Amino acid sequence: MRPADPTIRTPLVVDAHVHVASADRERFPLAPSGVGSPWFHADDVGARELSAAMHACGVHRAVVVQAVGAYGYDCSYAIDAVRADRDRFALVGAVDMDSADPAGALAALARRAGELLRGIRAFGAHAHRPSWPADGRADEVWALAGELGLTVVPVLFPDALPRLGAVVARHPDVPVALDHCGFVDLTGGTPFAAAAPLFDLAALPAMRVKVSTHVLNLAAVEGDPADLVDRLAQTFGADRMAWGSDHPQTAGSPYPAMVALGRRAARRLSPADRDDFLGRTALSLWWSAT
Repeated sequence: MRPADPTIRTPLVVDAHVHVASADRERFPLAPSGVGSPWFHADDVGARELSAAMHACGVHRAVVVQAVGAYGYDCSYAIDAVRADRDRFALVGAVDMDSADPAGALAALARRAGELLRGIRAFGAHAHRPSWPADGRADEVWALAGELGLTVVPVLFPDALPRLGAVVARHPDVPVALDHCGFVDLTGGTPFAAAAPLFDLAALPAMRVKVSTHVLNLAAVEGDPADLVDRLAQTFGADRMAWGSDHPQTAGSPYPAMVALGRRAARRLSPADRDDFLGRTALSLWWSAT
């Protein structure tokens, strides 16, 4: 990973996972892929509205993650949004991992987005079982991501996490930030025994986890979401955890409530660990020096 930018001052609050969609449907036509909620049909989910909500909630920066549900793998609006406010936003693009040559698609995306591209989303949360984690395509994407200095952001269900771990182990120098904690089973609450496929990944130093509103809401059903954050911090270390709102994909929660939930879930961490979880981990992954 590239060294941290010495001009960055902490603590900052950084949202590691947001989506945006444009109200200008002629310039940026929707191409719904069928995954996730239909949040993108609203007219107030663009980068400008997000920026205003962040300012009101004391969130300083955010990682704009390609909205596969809204646009598939056409990253045009995400690129446009980050280019217009590159001090506030960082870009995680996406390529079709089920295609014949996802590494070639990543190379093309990197040429198009240039220095704006800080991560690549490897999306495998479809109805079918993804084969790319085990057939060589993941290794090609990981290798190129390493050359480009990108963080890989896998989106996978729990049954695929062992195969993900094997890929990560083969590419130990490529940072990885697992979306939504791998959607693991949190039923029963602490010590979250059913989430073993996630906790097993802590043995891999390259692995980080994104703890989203979706995950914290599930933990809240079982008790206090701080129990999950504490367990993750004990296993991974807070410097390998990043809070992300998933705004506005996660339905039913306005942005201020998402920010408040993230802060409440981190309340038992030490001040230094809380700063890692709410900002520094994301800064190290997506705002490194160029």
